[in-house]
Amino acid sequence: MRREERTTYWKSLVDQQTDSGLSGAAFCREHNINPQRFYHWRRRFKGNESGTMSTGFLQLVPCSTHSDSGIRICLGDELHIEIDQGFDPLTLRTVIEAIGARKPCFP
Repeated sequence: MRREERTTYWKSLVDQQTDSGLSGAAFCREHNINPQRFYHWRRRFKGNESGTMSTGFLQLVPCSTHSDSGIRICLGDELHIEIDQGFDPLTLRTVIEAIGARKPCFP
């Protein structure tokens, strides 16, 4: 099975489970699906309505002409993260984990 076919197959199963109202475990039992594989694919599609998989990369575009500026990350109109040079990486990681733990409020 080619990558596109495999992606389409699993996207269909994830959509069927969502529409069925069954839990992931119950759906897997009912359809004799390996739950680990199902959850793996469901995570890959989570938050990605098109069914294509994200590469995990964001395009960073410089928006400042100052060479000493930090980083500004904008995700839609809802979320902006600004980081100055010399930031604490542990703090940034904590912030990103906290944002990732909550349900997104934007597409």
